[in-house]
Amino acid sequence: MNLEYIINGACAVNEVQEVFKRSGIRRPVGDTDRVQRMIDNADEIITARDGDKLIGFLRAITDYSYCCYISDIAVDIDYQGSGIGKELIRLLRSKLGEEEVQYVLTSAPKALGFYEKLGFERNHNAFVLRRKKN
Repeated sequence: MNLEYIINGACAVNEVQEVFKRSGIRRPVGDTDRVQRMIDNADEIITARDGDKLIGFLRAITDYSYCCYISDIAVDIDYQGSGIGKELIRLLRSKLGEEEVQYVLTSAPKALGFYEKLGFERNHNAFVLRRKKN
């Protein structure tokens, strides 16, 4: 494995769709225009590559001073459990800092333990207005 992590490097929409599919994360992978907008409007994107293959993807929205919402963390299923998701988060925290910025995300039920191991706390006072289009 020859892993390379890149902060805010270029990534093609088709490879992001593929890593979404291969990770098991639920995203609108059949809607290329929407996934492209997700990429284009992110404040921070961190990728992990094994050679030329995109195998990890983190997307975040932030004000760089108070809050950062981690929108996506997707790791190809063949690479899960090897520390890639943990490294994607570490790189984001290293860039944005830990003194002022609070990190927020929503988790799939299967991933709750992963985030708890990284020090995230469950929060019972969050609210969601669900989108009409998945």
